[in-house]
Amino acid sequence: MSKEKLMNVDEFQRQLDQSGFDVVVATSLHNVLYTSGAYIHTQVSIPDRLALTVLPKKGEDALLVCNIEESLSRDESWIKDVRSYVEFAQSPVSLLVEVLKEKGLADGRIGIEKRHLTAIYFEELVEALPKAKIGAGDKVFEHARSIKTPGEIERYREAGLATERAMLEAFQEARPGDTERAVLTAMKDKVALYGATGIDFAILAAGDHSYQAHPTARERPLEPGDLVRVDFGAVWDGYGSDVARMAVVGEPTDAQQDTYRKVWQVQRKAVEFMRPGVRGCDVFECCRQAYADFGIEYFGPHAGHGFGFAGHEVPMLQPFNKEEMRPNMLICIEPVILFKELGGFQVEDLILITEDGSEILTDYADSEELFVIQ
Repeated sequence: MSKEKLMNVDEFQRQLDQSGFDVVVATSLHNVLYTSGAYIHTQVSIPDRLALTVLPKKGEDALLVCNIEESLSRDESWIKDVRSYVEFAQSPVSLLVEVLKEKGLADGRIGIEKRHLTAIYFEELVEALPKAKIGAGDKVFEHARSIKTPGEIERYREAGLATERAMLEAFQEARPGDTERAVLTAMKDKVALYGATGIDFAILAAGDHSYQAHPTARERPLEPGDLVRVDFGAVWDGYGSDVARMAVVGEPTDAQQDTYRKVWQVQRKAVEFMRPGVRGCDVFECCRQAYADFGIEYFGPHAGHGFGFAGHEVPMLQPFNKEEMRPNMLICIEPVILFKELGGFQVEDLILITEDGSEILTDYADSEELFVIQ
């Protein structure tokens, strides 16, 4: 990874100023990556081995890592103050406490990632800083990350297009009799050829499993008449994708074709509706009403979600979310419907909220018709 600073510094500072905190501390993979540029995989595989960014309202930021991650962090991060602890010999929280005391923040207002920091580390921090006021700083990161910079938008656009291309090419090469797992493996292989450094999730729901939200691909051969629904996300050094496309094995039935077109039309109607000032609940209602106009009852808990380092980010397109969309938000729109008899139907695209509307970024190929595997 490069040391290019892609985070939205102005929005982050605005959120920090509004939060009332003197300092916020990131501990999750996504927020440490966002605020430092260092992509430390072991934050997920070895969660006790904390990496932390210390981000005061005033003063220099600091990046705290296990000593075996120090060289990587210095190579990748734009933060100059990189410090390390020796695993097992020193708790990462004790190093954090040292840094906070050094910066005069031992009795300040400290925002932490309450959704990520484990209870044992939280208790250690509270005990070490009895005069501090420690609260949840998660929303500072969430809302700053929701407004993307031009560099971020371009990375997510490229990731989405490469993912869509890999899915389409795997559909083109698939034949009746190929197994579900073989088709999904082909998508994984192709997206790796296009530069992906990992797979975030890979759902292929076919045949009698197509109505299930997140089944595992099987060693079952694709049969004529099968719907094939794929929801796929790959990762390029932390920057990912989330695209859903559909195919049918052999010529689709009238019911399959008609239902797919309705789902596609509902999704496109929502895209046209999305713009600055529109709320998450408004988009959900747009999809619900569009389905109702087709005589279909919509049971989905949401119609889409903000997108970034994490799969689901703010704003969520759910019926209780009154947060308004703002320019340079990235949204995945996916009003999924699942019928046990007919199957599951899903089209998902990455949408950029512009100054006066929205733009589909995953437009590698036309998705208006079901792809036919033959």
